[in-house]
Amino acid sequence: MRHCKTMLHFWIFGLAFVLALPIMANAGQFEDFRFPREQSLTKDGYPTPLSGKPITKTPVIAKVEGASLKKYPEHYIPGKESLADNEMRITVLGSGGPAPVRRAQAASGYLVELGNGKNFIFDIGPGTSGNLYSMGVHPALLDKVFINHLHLDHCGGIFPLFDAMGWARNTPLHVWGPSGTTPELGTAAFTENVRKAAEWHVQSKRDLLPTGGTTIISHEIDVSKFSPKNPRQLVYNKNDVRIYAFPVVHCIEGSLGYRLEWNGLVFVYTADSEPSTFEAEQAKGADVFIHEVFPSPEDFAAHTKMPLEHSKNALGEHTSPEELGLVFSIAKPRLGVGSHYTLGDALIDNAFESLGKVYDGPVLLAHDLSVINVMPEQIVIRQAKTSMLASVPEAPKLEGVDMNPGQPSKSQTPSWLKKTRIQK
Repeated sequence: MRHCKTMLHFWIFGLAFVLALPIMANAGQFEDFRFPREQSLTKDGYPTPLSGKPITKTPVIAKVEGASLKKYPEHYIPGKESLADNEMRITVLGSGGPAPVRRAQAASGYLVELGNGKNFIFDIGPGTSGNLYSMGVHPALLDKVFINHLHLDHCGGIFPLFDAMGWARNTPLHVWGPSGTTPELGTAAFTENVRKAAEWHVQSKRDLLPTGGTTIISHEIDVSKFSPKNPRQLVYNKNDVRIYAFPVVHCIEGSLGYRLEWNGLVFVYTADSEPSTFEAEQAKGADVFIHEVFPSPEDFAAHTKMPLEHSKNALGEHTSPEELGLVFSIAKPRLGVGSHYTLGDALIDNAFESLGKVYDGPVLLAHDLSVINVMPEQIVIRQAKTSMLASVPEAPKLEGVDMNPGQPSKSQTPSWLKKTRIQK
């Protein structure tokens, strides 16, 4: 009898193991991703962070009510959906701020993918590169970065992106950004210093890996050329994609907003700014308008443990939820997105309540890996399911790529130390 029970237990265990094999084999893959929290709502009915739903009550926005719309899966899975010729996909790489970067909220960053195969990165703050690489886009296709301003929570994640050179991106990294009132305050000086800081890193890879990606090319936007008669500058114009830069009010001179126009679709991103009618006018006609929003000084001080006086000083350079509503009410985007907000169950309702006092259009509170698909007839918002151990996708075939590994560095490990190398 005891033998029979033992055999029965063994058989049950064996069956359970066999049934579990497919799950174990797919461990870490997209289909087995589980959001950290069960789906739940705030008191006012907004999805809570980390529960697999975008933080909005309007996840589908139809341009014409009752029109036939494209159907999307519940969640976006990288590599599983191709873009239509007239479609734009915007992914939140980082929705948070600098105080501090959290596991669930990287600093500022957005990926814009177009149906013509072109990709653009707007801001590359700390913590964003992991989310970027999880989106299934090969690093060789991630060579265009537009920086709004040079606060480190908007540009401090550039090193991991630059580090893709040699093994994955063998072309220069192109960076657009503002000039300053003096050279040392501009993007050219910033990128030059990034490259200088990476010198040991670059030299150590010579004679081992291609050197074509070890260059940063700066496209500095002269902020002195902006004026009431020249409110924005065309800074990128290729493959039917036009990107304009315009100034915004934030701290000192050298903060920008960007307006991307392609195939009848418009994306506007202003990052940090004090609210102004000027930036709202620049965002008119946008399908998606992303603008920062901060909690009240009291809530922010409680979250950051910052003295309230300092919190009030800092947030004076930013935008409150009610002020964001005023900006959106002028710009009238198809979808307004509030970013840079400190996500927390207790703070979400506060943001929407204050914003809703002056604006009643569709609004998304940005959350890392929120995905926005934009087509002429509709906008659909979802959360992405990404692998925590995402692999690099197949490399694209590109022309004019420099695969030369270059000459070895003159700096070499001393011979006496090399002699101690354990032989295979």
